[in-house]
Amino acid sequence: MSKADELAAKLKQTRHIGAEQAIDSWPGQVYELYHRIEAWLHPLTEAGLTLKRIATHVIESHPEGVAYDYAIDQLQIEGNHHSITFDPIARFTSDGQGRIEIRLKDKEIPLLRTVNAHGESQWWLQSIEQSGQQPDAVALTEVNLLSVIQDGLEL
Repeated sequence: MSKADELAAKLKQTRHIGAEQAIDSWPGQVYELYHRIEAWLHPLTEAGLTLKRIATHVIESHPEGVAYDYAIDQLQIEGNHHSITFDPIARFTSDGQGRIEIRLKDKEIPLLRTVNAHGESQWWLQSIEQSGQQPDAVALTEVNLLSVIQDGLEL
């Protein structure tokens, strides 16, 4: 085996370890977001909104082909005879550092995670396309979340 082959094998192993660490930390990052959402929705839960976590299983592939199989929870919000589900579908995405699909009524809204220069997670809500324009991402804030809740639960 040449030195270049040895270095290539070492580089592949380093990437594999980095991907495993990314998968291992993904549920914690999602649950941190859920905790923030639960805090924002606390006044609504006191008024009868129901929040629950549902265990699910994800199998996803890293862009280099390695498959990962892991357990992670969905967050389900129920109220007014409607429900909204936050489904963490992928840690590895081409447009960020993770993706959660928000399922409501007859549509899905992507929630994308990015990481800033300080290593902090930032979540971006894909806005809904209007009049043929390309949709934009807006920061997930309490106000933006409440707009999704209002729409999804028809409040």
